[in-house]
Amino acid sequence: MSDAGSSVTLIFYRMSDRWWTEPVLNLLAAACQMSALTHVEIALGEAAGSNNTMANVCRIFNDRVGAELVERTGRNPQYEYIQLGCSERAVQRMLRYAKSCVGRPFSQMGMARSILWPRQTDSKSFFCAELVAALLKEGGLMEQHSNPGGATPEILYRLYKGRAAVVGNPCVLRDIQQQGTAIQFASLGSAEQSQERRDEREALLQRQAVMSPMQSSAGLAPSHAIPRSCATYATCTPRYGGGSGPPAAVNTTAFRQIGGVPRQPVVSVNRAPPAASGLSLTFNGLTMSGTPPPVHRRN
Repeated sequence: MSDAGSSVTLIFYRMSDRWWTEPVLNLLAAACQMSALTHVEIALGEAAGSNNTMANVCRIFNDRVGAELVERTGRNPQYEYIQLGCSERAVQRMLRYAKSCVGRPFSQMGMARSILWPRQTDSKSFFCAELVAALLKEGGLMEQHSNPGGATPEILYRLYKGRAAVVGNPCVLRDIQQQGTAIQFASLGSAEQSQERRDEREALLQRQAVMSPMQSSAGLAPSHAIPRSCATYATCTPRYGGGSGPPAAVNTTAFRQIGGVPRQPVVSVNRAPPAASGLSLTFNGLTMSGTPPPVHRRN
């Protein structure tokens, strides 16, 4: 048998403000206890029934059915819930005892005596609080020397309210947990879709980066600006003499001996075309003759 953790849930009924609509027995119980809590049940274990209901709910009413194990939705807003932690072994002991009590009759006399002169529980008949207290004692959640015949809904509520692991409807809590799991899976799916979109965008950007040089060579506009110096001249090689004009080419043939007489090296310069109007300067100033170049003025 598993000794994993489990729980039981105490289910209390509290009378509504429209007290005149309540059964007479509830009004008598409320008056004797001086409390609005008039009924108590217990759900054994954490197993869910059909349609996410509470399973293994042990209860008894003043009718011919007597003690019973049923499923219930717990949607009635007049009920309050106290969940107590226990072991799975304790749940199985209480469940066996509850099955042995199914069909036992309701005891009006035992209920009437519970306030002033409690009887000793003999497990032959029960009222609601006595049945729940007997189950708690069987599971070790109530002291063994206690008498379930002296229990009332108000006494059980005060005794276990401070020991509750959870105060809430188990059905509602289970629904919230399932919805939270669904939202978590939906968030994971959205994250994966976002990652896929980012990967597609990155692949598209890489493809555009590869295709840009091909588009530029085909005569399309380049994607970046060309420096002014490179756009003006064919190359951007360093200029001879540190000038500001186009690159100068050295005439290497001037270093050969012609007729036995060495010639002085002469620098030939590619002259820029004259301007359309205004003052125009040539690069003759770079020659080694020492004669200052003339200034040409065009009208």
